[in-house]
Amino acid sequence: MKIIVLGANGQLGWEYSKFLNNKVELFTFSHSELDILNFKEVIRKFEEITPDVVINCAAYTKVDQAEENKHLAYQINTIGAKNVSFAAFKVRAKVVYFSTDYVFDGIKKLSYNEFDKPNPISVYGKSKLLGEVYTRKHNPNNLILRISWLYGIHGSNFVKNIIKLAKEKGKLKVVNDQVGTPTYTLDVVRQTWQLIQDDSVGLYHCSNTGQTNWFEFAKKIIEQINLNRRVLPIKTDELPVLAKRPSFSVLENYLLEIENKNIMRSWEEAFNDFVNKYKKELLNK
Repeated sequence: MKIIVLGANGQLGWEYSKFLNNKVELFTFSHSELDILNFKEVIRKFEEITPDVVINCAAYTKVDQAEENKHLAYQINTIGAKNVSFAAFKVRAKVVYFSTDYVFDGIKKLSYNEFDKPNPISVYGKSKLLGEVYTRKHNPNNLILRISWLYGIHGSNFVKNIIKLAKEKGKLKVVNDQVGTPTYTLDVVRQTWQLIQDDSVGLYHCSNTGQTNWFEFAKKIIEQINLNRRVLPIKTDELPVLAKRPSFSVLENYLLEIENKNIMRSWEEAFNDFVNKYKKELLNK
């Protein structure tokens, strides 16, 4: 099997590149190596490689900055997704696209499944939802996975930011009125690999299970890393953020469950494994 991973320097793309190495004939591209906005170059590269699967991890993920850099967010998350999807279609490859829990507005207050109607309240969420639409429209052999509160050892994420701030400050203030599910990159990769091997198509929610809020998650991070710091709860409206966030964005892996394909662990188990594996590296960053 030939697989292309785009956005290979991001936290999810890096995890795929590491996991798939020696399993398949792997071709990885960072943004500087293949710009998904350069449609002609994407087509040329895909025709040269003739992949079986294209995993599109290229994304604009800066939620607040997207409010001010709206064009760039839509270019990468929407137009880039369209380019990759159609280029994959032209060489008869499956395309894998990653969306987000931020396609929902958070009003429901119950876990969202794949049949719930999206209603994004930020530019980031809107651009990712349109990326879903364009990916589906331009390649029927698509696999679209919505993920949430992603963290891993590579790249920037909440876990690493909390550890960094804890080293610099005596106490931290973290919001307690946004509820979601922390999700480990490796678990997403393992689940995706199973779906690829099964030749699954369509939309799936793919997060670790259970729920928490950012404040409780931050406390768990501090506790697991053995940093003696106080964590204080605050409300979202106390922070100077540009983008609206859903107050509740827990995803239910409903279709994975009813198709007997769900291998996503609880978020606590996944996070404990992550810390046990990378504790020294996290403390030394």
